[in-house]
Amino acid sequence: MRHLIIAAVVAPLCLAGAAGAQETATPKAAPVAATQPTPPPISPGRRKYQSIFPVNTPKEVLDPLKAEEGVWTAQVELYVGNTAKQPIRKTGVQTNRLVSKGNAIINAFKYDDGSYEGTGMWGWDAYTNRYTGTWIDSDTHLVRHDVGYYDADTKVFRWEADTMQPDGVTTRMRIRQEFQGDVRLFQIDVMDAKTGEFKKLIMMRFTRREA
Repeated sequence: MRHLIIAAVVAPLCLAGAAGAQETATPKAAPVAATQPTPPPISPGRRKYQSIFPVNTPKEVLDPLKAEEGVWTAQVELYVGNTAKQPIRKTGVQTNRLVSKGNAIINAFKYDDGSYEGTGMWGWDAYTNRYTGTWIDSDTHLVRHDVGYYDADTKVFRWEADTMQPDGVTTRMRIRQEFQGDVRLFQIDVMDAKTGEFKKLIMMRFTRREA
């Protein structure tokens, strides 16, 4: 009986001591979440649309296609062959037609004397967020692949592509086109693979014909 009385007295004391120990224990601090740095704002000139879906592609990327539409008379200067006889002058016509509900344009160009004809197609590529196109002409059996960048403020379009020299060496081509309403100025420069120097190959002045 005595043992039962002692046990009955000691048990509540042990429980009270345990409760007191719990009350006086210092609580652990909650882990502090790491702060993520705020990304810098992306300017309109560097914005990336990150989607192939039209809802995320601004309509203004189609502006240069619309500016090229129509039939254009071409005054051409060629810087090939004997430098003493340069430039070689030609005239031609370019017919540009919007296709795929305005998402692409076909360029059909030919000289008035029938010595050259070329066809291209290009448009905005939402996957790479730049303009891309192809060009095939009557002089070669090559398909040229172009990538382009347009500055809406200056209305200047710049294209780049690989091309081939007469000796078969692949080198670089660059194209600059400036939109001036019913006039377009177009120039192609080709890099010399040995010197790395870009040399003028073609200059064209396109004038829109009346509808």
